[in-house]
Amino acid sequence: MNEYNSTSVSKGRWIPNGGFTLIEILIAITLLAFITMMVVSVTQNAFDTKDRTTMLNKSNLQIETAMSRFEWDYSQIYSPLYFSKEMPLNGADPYASQPVDENLDGRDDFSGVEIAKAQADAQANATALANNPELQNYLQMMQTRFQQNENFSGINVDGMPIPRIYSPEKNIFQFFTSSNRRKIENTKQSHFGWVRYQLLDSDPDDVDEEQSDKIPKNLKSFARYFNPNDPYDDKRMDPINGFGATKIKAAVLMKNVESLEFFHWDYARRKWDTSLKNIQQGERISRGVKIVIVHYDAYGEKRTSERTFRNHWPMVAPTDTPKAASAAGAGGSTGTTSGGDNDPD
Repeated sequence: MNEYNSTSVSKGRWIPNGGFTLIEILIAITLLAFITMMVVSVTQNAFDTKDRTTMLNKSNLQIETAMSRFEWDYSQIYSPLYFSKEMPLNGADPYASQPVDENLDGRDDFSGVEIAKAQADAQANATALANNPELQNYLQMMQTRFQQNENFSGINVDGMPIPRIYSPEKNIFQFFTSSNRRKIENTKQSHFGWVRYQLLDSDPDDVDEEQSDKIPKNLKSFARYFNPNDPYDDKRMDPINGFGATKIKAAVLMKNVESLEFFHWDYARRKWDTSLKNIQQGERISRGVKIVIVHYDAYGEKRTSERTFRNHWPMVAPTDTPKAASAAGAGGSTGTTSGGDNDPD
């Protein structure tokens, strides 16, 4: 009788001795299905995480780009009154006899100039003007020229025009800066220019297809205007009609903005104020600015971003409380970004 080691005969059919049963096959198929589902789930989660991270990074990049752009301009804000005083043509200098030196460093807290040197210079200028009628007439002409200018408010003791800071509303801030860098050599542009930050109505046709449906409609955009072509133009920058004869286009820094507020540091009162008219020399000298922006990210979450910008540190370091104002702070900009509807402190 023949022996079969690898196969056997059953009812005329050859059946392998080591084959899988039906139950084993079903178990294998079930396990394979579970493994496939797990792989698909992990892959899908990875893609979803990538998309969420990309969208959040895009939102964060917008706010950081906007803040960095503002810091670049504001860190180079220009006014001769940071280092000298206004030219007194119609009498004595009203500030010469009343220097402010609360930190007892021998410097005027509003100009940063040594008090003794400022008084000596004022006396020397008064003597020079008295002995030189032609110079006095020239400076008087310059003073009159820039006093009638919307962008300037007079001249300093060296005859330099004093830019006028403009903030008629809490969401508009315009100032004179030396931040321009010409992209093309020999271009007819100045390193100085007027820059304006404000809110604009968003274009309803310019909507990001990836943004969430939870984002409210009719939000605004944070925009920047800049013109270095004629910094001594008599007319103030106008977002609607342009700047003098030049049409200025807005550069949108970020979208989906609900509100924008500029707070200006009042050194004398040690507090923030949204009105420059309430601050001594507020329309001539800026000691610090705080920006508070309420906006929506790509997922429709409402966020509040706040940042403080300082210039000419450590002469003046704006803080929120008088007690902390006397301590030395760090230069540059500081700020926080928070989610939800929390208001800034």
